[in-house]
Amino acid sequence: MKQKTLIFILSALLGVALGEMSSFASELAIAAFMLAGLQLLLLGIGKWRSMKSTAPFFIFLCACGITLGIIRTQLVEERSRYVCPSACSFDAVIVTSPETKDVYQIFAAHPVATDDNMLHVQVRAPLYPRYEIGQTIRLTGKVTIPEVLPPHKDVKAFDYAAYLRTRNIGSTTMYPGIEIIDTEAHDISALLGRFKNDMVGRIETYVSSPASAFASGMLFGASSLSTELTTVFRTVGLSHVVVLSGFNIALVIAFILFVFAFVPLFLRIVLASGAVIIFVIMVGGEASVIRATLMAFIALLAMLVGRAYVASQALLLSLFAIVMYEPYALLHDVSLHLSFLATAGIVYGSRPIGELLAHYVPKMYVTVRELFTTTLVAYLTTLPYICYTFGTVSLYALLANMLVLPLVPIAMLLSFLVVVTSYVWHPIALGIGLVDSMLINVMLFFARVLSQFPYASIALRIDLIGMWVAYIAIILLTVYLYYRHARVTRVTTTGGILTDVISY
Repeated sequence: MKQKTLIFILSALLGVALGEMSSFASELAIAAFMLAGLQLLLLGIGKWRSMKSTAPFFIFLCACGITLGIIRTQLVEERSRYVCPSACSFDAVIVTSPETKDVYQIFAAHPVATDDNMLHVQVRAPLYPRYEIGQTIRLTGKVTIPEVLPPHKDVKAFDYAAYLRTRNIGSTTMYPGIEIIDTEAHDISALLGRFKNDMVGRIETYVSSPASAFASGMLFGASSLSTELTTVFRTVGLSHVVVLSGFNIALVIAFILFVFAFVPLFLRIVLASGAVIIFVIMVGGEASVIRATLMAFIALLAMLVGRAYVASQALLLSLFAIVMYEPYALLHDVSLHLSFLATAGIVYGSRPIGELLAHYVPKMYVTVRELFTTTLVAYLTTLPYICYTFGTVSLYALLANMLVLPLVPIAMLLSFLVVVTSYVWHPIALGIGLVDSMLINVMLFFARVLSQFPYASIALRIDLIGMWVAYIAIILLTVYLYYRHARVTRVTTTGGILTDVISY
């Protein structure tokens, strides 16, 4: 069943890619549909039973997957951009929580006098006055389509417009005139967004700066790090630490399951699922969070029915669901790509590499070995893509992750407790916030020191062919190590929602 599922999902993803890239997508869909019909006919008349090979059935799955993927891309309604080359004035509703940078704030707003099919407008405004999600504002200025940015001189251009499109943003306006029309929030996502901002404010109250910005980023994805810290984390390969990840989902689920341990399992799972949905709406739903959320839901369902949780199948099913919902993400969402590659490395590479390292690392260091293995496979599986997309390599990324990652769950838990206790008793929140500040400052110290090392970040760019060659080599190495050292053919766990598979 696993092999059949894999073939169908990969075929559907191929169909989505063909539908996005090929000008003959409709013809390909018809050909695949006819091929599926032919194979179905062979299956129906029973000729395949006399064959030793099950080729007709697998061809049927491939054809059905490709047809489904292409049809899904054909059903996507083209979304329009709000563009105003010369200065104009229009009303819009702020739909994302403003992110504060060093000297400005940035947020997305949806024009009021348009339908829901219109993409958002990204607004860059001065740092003050501060704006809130849900406010209705009047913008006056130019609205243009973002330009393609060349980050590596003339070598390779980063498609900034495609990057924003994955976040439902189609145009940008820089420092327009802004007038607040209505301060009330009129939908549930805006109300939840304001509740998140209130919790971020509580972290800023009880946790010292810049540790508070780090804690808010880990817990809620509130990107308010200074340019200096952002550069430091990028240099040492720790940028993934300060964005939303599956550990946030695991933390929410664990908290609900613990608090409501006295109620029946079915009700606990329903409550945990509801809490996760609310959390995802509140934080905006980054690709890594959606992926981890779907994997967590599969794990909860497995827990409910008493089945083993198979991480590899959950990963593929979550990717399939994300792409079927938003086909554009398959080729353009960098966050989804990095999240999937890192998780795939952990799912498929941790066992064979861990078995290999077990021959050289004493059993007394098993925790260090597991941490190193998880970090190594995630680093290796994302490295070719990072070199292709960004053209840089962090030489001390493994060391930085080994030093910082063990502290991340503790810091997140302390930050979470700061938020919870701040609603109960001020002194407790103040004490936990002090410990949290000290711990995070230690993590920041490690990052700053490593960023000062010689050649902390070097330029290394590969082309598309080089990236695929690198991944073929990684896959072959993993398969070799798997069959030579692995003793378990499936990565399973009965309590997998708190494992590295979810939390990375």
